[in-house]
Amino acid sequence: MGTPRYVELAQRLMREIADGTLPVGSRLPSEVELAERHGLSRTTVRSALDLVEELGLVSRRRKLGTVVEATRPRAEYVASMTTLQELIQYAEQTERVLHSVDHVVCDAGLARRLECAPGDGWMHVTMTRVEPQRRDSPICVTDVYLEPELGHAVRDQLSRPDGLICSMVEQRSGRLVVSITQSFRAVLLTERQAELVNAPPRSAGLEITRHYRDRLGVICQITISTHPADRFTYRFDLRRDPGVERGVTGLDR
Repeated sequence: MGTPRYVELAQRLMREIADGTLPVGSRLPSEVELAERHGLSRTTVRSALDLVEELGLVSRRRKLGTVVEATRPRAEYVASMTTLQELIQYAEQTERVLHSVDHVVCDAGLARRLECAPGDGWMHVTMTRVEPQRRDSPICVTDVYLEPELGHAVRDQLSRPDGLICSMVEQRSGRLVVSITQSFRAVLLTERQAELVNAPPRSAGLEITRHYRDRLGVICQITISTHPADRFTYRFDLRRDPGVERGVTGLDR
């Protein structure tokens, strides 16, 4: 699955704003003009403009239209990740900063979070993710848990800034990740997390836990990413199954 068309348009507008094609204070073409120019629906154009506005690059003003406000996004990262490919694209747009690698044995509490048995051992990697142009405001701090054998296979690659660790595992071991289960919860940043992402201790955060499964359904990697609340937006679309009659799913409620 490729990049959604509204994201492609948003990225194009962002490039034109950054390179001065659309200078600060100028007005963007209307939704109708953008739709005709790029062969898109107005709904798709509107979604793209929503995304650019969320980044603080433009504002919508009554009677004035969409006005360029800044050449660089504010310190917030907006991600649209509904497929493994989009997660890979996210990794390509950001860089990994390695902080530590050690071995952990799960107590009862960690075992519940990782969905494994107490006493299980994992290679534990602590890292942050940054945008190249804003290294002083990391997007998140991530704790990665790898099967020890897989961890040792990729240990020498972890300091690389690019790519996903699961992609490294696939290349070195042949263990292909075919599904990822994600769960979200609101948290307060610990002292250590706050230090790593340059945020106030006990400030609000979004925690995303991902369980990576291979073809046999076996969990081979787990990541727990904690994002400062004011730096990250997770965006995804819900679509009605075309075979379901209107109103049956309860989406209208």
